[in-house]
Amino acid sequence: MKNKVFEVLNDLNINYTNYEHQPVHSVLDCKWIDIPWQRVKSLLIRNKKWTNFYMVVVWEDKKLETNKIREIFDDSKMSFLEEELMMEKICLRPWSVSPFALINNKDKDIKVVFESNLKWVLIGFHPLQNDNTIVLQMDDVERFLEHLWFEFTYWDL
Repeated sequence: MKNKVFEVLNDLNINYTNYEHQPVHSVLDCKWIDIPWQRVKSLLIRNKKWTNFYMVVVWEDKKLETNKIREIFDDSKMSFLEEELMMEKICLRPWSVSPFALINNKDKDIKVVFESNLKWVLIGFHPLQNDNTIVLQMDDVERFLEHLWFEFTYWDL
């Protein structure tokens, strides 16, 4: 699966480093991995009506306040995506979620929100599987998302 991500990054001439490691299932599992990157978590949430979907990327130890996303988008109450719906939307289980997963979102119906102070950092994301981490600059993540026709925004979360 990860080859799809590598192909897009290479086609866009994006510089990145791929690190292979043992599979991880949470941010806590990543503590032992010695990679030069900012640890973040990518979370998928939906509104109460199941009509709007959001990927929110925040610092690893940040507790996401879904009401903040609700305010930003003037939306209804928010909940985390159930695993079944996650599989439907991005073809992945929770521990592999990252902006790269949007390559599988054919409906292009997920809005991306990044923590504002991630804008200029070296960051790492799983490339559709949790035994690799791709490290790159945030502006290259933006280029990746633009190539896929996804909108994104930065907010103080």
